[in-house]
Amino acid sequence: MSGAIARARGALLRPAGLAGVAALLALAWLAAGIFTVPATSLGVTRLFGAVVDGAVAPGVHWWWPPPVGRVDRVEVTPNFSITIGYAAAEEPAVQPGGLALGRWLTGDTNILELRAKVNYRVTDPARFLFGSEDPRQVLRDVVGSALTEATSGLPVDELLTSGRLALIDRVQKRSQALLDATGVGLAVIGVNVESIEPPATVLASFQEVQNAKADRERAISEAQAYANGVLPVSRGEADGRISAAEAFRNQRVSAAEGAADAFSRLAAEHRREPQLLEQRLYLETIERVLPRVKRYVITPDEPGSMAIRIVE
Repeated sequence: MSGAIARARGALLRPAGLAGVAALLALAWLAAGIFTVPATSLGVTRLFGAVVDGAVAPGVHWWWPPPVGRVDRVEVTPNFSITIGYAAAEEPAVQPGGLALGRWLTGDTNILELRAKVNYRVTDPARFLFGSEDPRQVLRDVVGSALTEATSGLPVDELLTSGRLALIDRVQKRSQALLDATGVGLAVIGVNVESIEPPATVLASFQEVQNAKADRERAISEAQAYANGVLPVSRGEADGRISAAEAFRNQRVSAAEGAADAFSRLAAEHRREPQLLEQRLYLETIERVLPRVKRYVITPDEPGSMAIRIVE
């Protein structure tokens, strides 16, 4: 047995044996360069530390094994998320006392506590790996900066009511612009503002203000409803009176114009035959007046007495 080992050792020590061993070792080293990229990932190949291909497609590939080359795999299909303004339960930054709220200054110098969750994904694996030391922290800082800029441009009332969509839109656009300028290979998919509320120490005062505003809006609504009920009736009455006045005016104007026209015709006839016209007018007047006049006829019957007879 010892003789066989000695013969094998001697064969390996020959030049041909050494070459064979070196070839086997080289084949084994080259075979170690075979790698796979999962379907949800992209690969990044490096040669002596320099990136050669930053987007190796999923599948089976070969690349120079270490120490000459290296392959890194980065998941790019799933969406990831980070929290802004507080630490999620699964994050190591959770404080023992509970969730830490972030505070932001509004455009009218009020302070609000805001909690948001940002969904993102990797768009450039090479930049994600080597563009910064901690891409998630860069993303957190970028979104925090965008939130600071957006909240400082909106008043507190708008942020607490109808301004949430405008805030989300501003934060997402600004965050993506900063990420593109930074070059960390991340894309913001969506920003979800989970809560916007005043600090607990002034929450009661904010609630009183909101109640007062609600009372004001209710009073305005009631006044508008009353006005909507009264104004149409008043306008209708005004239009009716205006129409009646216009009708009366038109009637009087028409009568006056008719009387003036008749007088003008009589004046023309009077200039032609004054005596005849005057006599005719006199007779027409008597015809209109006498039927309404009571006539008394006195007939004496005996001396010292008088009989009165009414003639209709």
